[in-house]
Amino acid sequence: MADPNKPVVIEAGSEDATATKKNSHSGTQQENHIKSSQHRLAAIAAAHHIDAKLHDIEHDTLTTRAAYRQLEIKQQQQANLEQIIKIAHDLCRDETASSPDPDWLYRFFEMAKSIYGDGMQNLWARILKQEIIKPGSTSLKALSLLETMTQREAQALQRACALACAFGGDGSNKLITGFRKPESGMKRYFKPDIAERLALGSFKLPFTDLMLLMDLGLILRTELESGLLDPPSALPLTGQGKTFMLTPFRKGTRIYYYRFSPTGNELAKLVGQKAHPEYLDALVALLSRAFVVESDVGSTVNETV
Repeated sequence: MADPNKPVVIEAGSEDATATKKNSHSGTQQENHIKSSQHRLAAIAAAHHIDAKLHDIEHDTLTTRAAYRQLEIKQQQQANLEQIIKIAHDLCRDETASSPDPDWLYRFFEMAKSIYGDGMQNLWARILKQEIIKPGSTSLKALSLLETMTQREAQALQRACALACAFGGDGSNKLITGFRKPESGMKRYFKPDIAERLALGSFKLPFTDLMLLMDLGLILRTELESGLLDPPSALPLTGQGKTFMLTPFRKGTRIYYYRFSPTGNELAKLVGQKAHPEYLDALVALLSRAFVVESDVGSTVNETV
């Protein structure tokens, strides 16, 4: 039975995955990867029943081929919906449930019938389960965006979610990119503050993926900065299932970050957060240069100024 708390794994599929499923004797996966582009295209065309012109003899009329193709599409769409229902049923427990809005449900099924990949079907099943438990959890705007997302875009969102954290009181997901700590003593009059940065690309979120998520409207384009943080006030930060309290060493410390949009936050809740201990260690090490970082169990991570 599926674990409802486990993050969705959105795996990349092969271009002719449908053809592979329909013909399990077509060769090993390694052989499939070394096919020529012409062979690959022919396999895709055959899987979608649009390969008649690739053969010397057309065995059926155009009308017959079109009718057969439409039947195949409708059957596959039915199979997609039935699989999503099965996954959602396995995710459900004994939670108190309600009836989703009928218009929302109709739109959901109209969009979900064209979701073919296993990982994306798991994600849509989670959405349905959540809507049954708490109607209004996922907006039609978020669904429409999710329907148009490619596998690569969904994977980029998942990688961003793995690095997301929240600080302050709004609970919005943020990607911390660094901080700026003012110079001490007389240096502050002659030397500008220097920002220290965390390279998100080192944790499988290159700037190209960040731009992709910005183009989708899932992350705001402008890098933001927190208000001035002064000791002894402590700032709560949560991420990777842990909570930290950050107390700045000096007045005027600021944190730089990118912020998820409302739609991005909606989808982030559904994708879940994969464990990424290397990133958490790097983030804590960075922040320890400007803050006293205390974990949720009260221990001080680093007190070096």
